Amino acid sequence: MLIQTIRELDHQVPFEPYEIQMVSGEHSAVPHRDLILISPRDNFVNIVDMKDRTHHLSALLIERVSPIPRNVRRRKAKKRG
Repeated sequence: MLIQTIRELDHQVPFEPYEIQMVSGEHSAVPHRDLILISPRDNFVNIVDMKDRTHHLSALLIERVSPIPRNVRRRKAKKRG
């Protein structure tokens, strides 16, 4: 189950940002473990993005969870700065 993978990534030391891809193709980045909440029954995931918007994701519609490569994170940081 992908929720277990999300939990494992959240408890990783040191934390590495990752992204969640939905079956619709939408991607949600998780830049820090404090910005994600998994419901007690593992039905939903809530993510707060860097613009303080909340994304409410159904666990049934999560297609993939993957780490964000370091070179991609650096490019995004340079674009913001």
